[in-house]
Amino acid sequence: MKPRILSAIIASVLALSACSKAPETASSAAAPAEEQVKSYKHISLKEDTSNWWQNAIFYEIWPRSFYDADGDGSGDFDGMTAKLDYLQELGVNGIWLTPVFEAPSYHGYDFQDFYNVESDYGTMEDFEEFVAAAHEKDIKIILDLVINHISDGHEWFKKSAAREPGYEDYFIWRKEMPTSWGKAWSDDVDDSAAVWHWNETRQEYYYGAFASTQPDVNLENPKVVEEMNKMATFWLEKGVDGFRLDAVRYAIEDVSEDWNDADQGDTDATIDYWAQFTAHVESVKPDAMLVAEAWSDMPTIGKYYDDGKGMHSAFDFDFGYVVSGILNAGGKRTADFGTVDESKTDNTREALWQNLLSRKNNAPISFFSPFLTNHDQNRIMHTLGEDWTKAKAAATLLMTTPGTLYLYYGEEIGLSQYTTGDDQYRRAIMQWEDTDSAGFNETGAFWLDQGQWFPWVQDHKAWWGPYWQSQRPSGLASVDVQQVNPDSLLNHYKKLIAVRKASPALQFPDEIRYYPVDNQNVWLVQNVKGDESRVVIVNLSTAAASEFSVPAEIKGQHKNQLTGATLILGDKITLKAGESVIL
Repeated sequence: MKPRILSAIIASVLALSACSKAPETASSAAAPAEEQVKSYKHISLKEDTSNWWQNAIFYEIWPRSFYDADGDGSGDFDGMTAKLDYLQELGVNGIWLTPVFEAPSYHGYDFQDFYNVESDYGTMEDFEEFVAAAHEKDIKIILDLVINHISDGHEWFKKSAAREPGYEDYFIWRKEMPTSWGKAWSDDVDDSAAVWHWNETRQEYYYGAFASTQPDVNLENPKVVEEMNKMATFWLEKGVDGFRLDAVRYAIEDVSEDWNDADQGDTDATIDYWAQFTAHVESVKPDAMLVAEAWSDMPTIGKYYDDGKGMHSAFDFDFGYVVSGILNAGGKRTADFGTVDESKTDNTREALWQNLLSRKNNAPISFFSPFLTNHDQNRIMHTLGEDWTKAKAAATLLMTTPGTLYLYYGEEIGLSQYTTGDDQYRRAIMQWEDTDSAGFNETGAFWLDQGQWFPWVQDHKAWWGPYWQSQRPSGLASVDVQQVNPDSLLNHYKKLIAVRKASPALQFPDEIRYYPVDNQNVWLVQNVKGDESRVVIVNLSTAAASEFSVPAEIKGQHKNQLTGATLILGDKITLKAGESVIL
């Protein structure tokens, strides 16, 4: 059996066992972490969380869509600088910028120059001023770093294709197309032509896991490793606070002797490479942070902790799927690297507990960084059917789970998309004002309406302008409208973030107690840290009120941290549809 097919089967078995509804399976999976005490289950989280990022809330910005200061249709550094006050008021203390290096595409994940910023966003001086201004507001900046591949327009690739001395092996070349390869994240399908691409200049095939325009660099070449270390040093010395590392699973392939088959993801050499890179980054800036994009199941993601030698954190993709599944049970949840099968997914509150247990069982729980959606996924508001009550419940679940959290720009105002399809729908213009240009700029120019960015689309038609006009009658879409509405999603996020930042027990507790109360629609957890206790209760039903019996341990008089009102927990209490309280 092919090694990569075997690994896929093992991963599938692990995924099924982790999300199975069978009580005996869930119990055995959770056994190392949880204990049953009185009327609750609990896990202890005695971990060192002294690093600045472990209690941070990051805001992911897609720069081209955030705010356009010069009116050319693309967001820019000056635009982001202008909106730092907004982000400070929201309460986030970190910003993740998707790629800002010079690249030929609109998305930037095919770097053409590691040492220059994207000219559409401004100059290096503009970038430096943005970083300095963010730091003045105690907001950290991490950059999206793609080490797995670069643009075929990069000078390295041109030199390697021409066999220029010293660059011959900067990429992975073969005279004949290997067989039995395929997309690394769909390794049960043989499709070598999808990843091996012909180069006329060199008259050989090169490996590009993501696209022919994005050749994989050869990270087994010490010269390439040194180049990547040098590049990381350059940006750390510019003042950035760390990196989000793209596609970490696919750094180095484990190939058979004849190259006609390979493990293309999560190889031992890949794990070792990232340990080396982490050590280098720490040698340059000891408090820099690295977060890994390892889009996979929790056991696989946990490998990148590497007994403390690996990266500092990794995204918890399961969390967002769990939340959307519970609040929107029965809806299909898609992603660029696969589809969650609803028939094999637990859409009950137990899935939230199992997610916590899975984090605990596969690495220190502080290693995992939960989020709802990112730029590669359909927006949570669209997934939830444009339901504001569901969006508020999702916000509460995110902001009350432990770890480093990530918020995708616009999530706080319910930014959505009018259809699925090309990625631009997920990466649309931020809606600042209820004006013709959504407050994005003063010219009404939008990169989404500029056909040159979408050469694969014949007869490109502008869509952002008509879409925005269709949204405006709702009166709910923009920042300025929501800021003055005390019940808006934006103000709900602000309250949640303020409560979280004021409560160490919410940021990272020593113990989490889960109360499986008699109403299945109620999620009730108690976070304990020292003498502080925070109780989070969410009615997961957004269609009806939910009454439940109050556990004896939390009965009494409490203050609702979200409203300031006193709440008395007697024998029973009823929450309105989608209501959440923090006590």
